[in-house]
Amino acid sequence: MLDITFYSETKKSENVVVPESFLEWLAKSQFTKIDKSVPKELIIDDEPIELELVRLVGKNRRKYSDFFRDEIVEESSIVLEKLGSSPSKKEYQDATFKLLLLQKLRKLVEDESYQYIRYL
Repeated sequence: MLDITFYSETKKSENVVVPESFLEWLAKSQFTKIDKSVPKELIIDDEPIELELVRLVGKNRRKYSDFFRDEIVEESSIVLEKLGSSPSKKEYQDATFKLLLLQKLRKLVEDESYQYIRYL
C-alpha cells in the first residue's frame, strides 16, 4: 500500500492509503500530467521538512477535480455493469472500492483547506 497526502499551510494533513495498483493506474493516467511537483518546505510536528509537492490552486485544483469527476463517471458505469441485480456483500465491496477511493480523493482535492498534494 502507498499513500496520497494532502497538506495545508497550517500543518493540517490528510493521508489516503491506496493500493499500489491504484497508484500505478494514476501514474499512467492524465493525473500526473496536470502539474509537476516542486520542493516545498513545510513545518510538520514543529520540524521543517522539505517535500516534493504539487500546489492546489485555481485552475490546477479544478483540473484535478475534473479528472476525478470524469473517472467517477467512468467507474460508475463499470460498477453498474459488474453488480447486476443482486450482488453479494463481497461483490459489492470489491466492485465499489475504486469508486469510493476516487470519491474520497475528489473531495480532498476540492477541500480548499488543503493547498498541496503529494503522491508517491
